Amino acid sequence: MQVSRRGFFSRISTVLAASVLAKLVPSTVLAEERRRPRPAAGGAAAGGGSGPLSWPLVDPKSPAGSAVKYVVDKSAIKDAALKVERQGVKFENQFCNNCSFYKEVGSKDGSKVGTCTIFANQLVKEKAWCSSWNKKA
Repeated sequence: MQVSRRGFFSRISTVLAASVLAKLVPSTVLAEERRRPRPAAGGAAAGGGSGPLSWPLVDPKSPAGSAVKYVVDKSAIKDAALKVERQGVKFENQFCNNCSFYKEVGSKDGSKVGTCTIFANQLVKEKAWCSSWNKKA
């Protein structure tokens, strides 16, 4: 079988690119694995508590909270541009507990709380709100 010079260099570059990618992928996977929280002995969360209920509540003044205008009390919102109907739901009826990103996990400090995909390893109150609110299906 004869291979042209162009074909030869094309195949060599493909093999080299594949070998470089093969070396990068495992290190990326391992880096992600190192960042993942590890459960403590007995199945408890990495913080030493009992799973998500041991996570802290989102601080509205934190960078993540302020980026999405997270508030625990919607009456604190002064910006009229935020008080709009989203996906056919009036602003007055938008809360974390009817958002597609929310999953209730229990009660903390006398109110129901849940996880939110926007805030990793933190809890949100059920009657809180943020500008990323998305209608639950």
